[in-house]
Amino acid sequence: MNQEQEDGWWRFLRLCLEVDTPELLDEFFTFFLTNEERCDLASRYLLVKELISGGKPQRQIAEDLGVSISKITRGSNAMKLLDKETREWLNVRMT
Repeated sequence: MNQEQEDGWWRFLRLCLEVDTPELLDEFFTFFLTNEERCDLASRYLLVKELISGGKPQRQIAEDLGVSISKITRGSNAMKLLDKETREWLNVRMT
């Protein structure tokens, strides 16, 4: 990301924090994201949820979600970069 994109990302995150209802958040993301992007985020959420629960092998997760094993591997590698507090925060909220 270049500096302008980085600045835009942080401004977008701050704007997200101002949304105070699920209905407004849905409208907000429907405006900002394409249908494909929303589907990608939904798939990523489900993938991370499965990885955090730790109940299934990666190949089973890929099959169940209809995604490539490489997406599961990328998600798994990203989770390894999370600090302990963030992982615990996600674990509490996603399981």
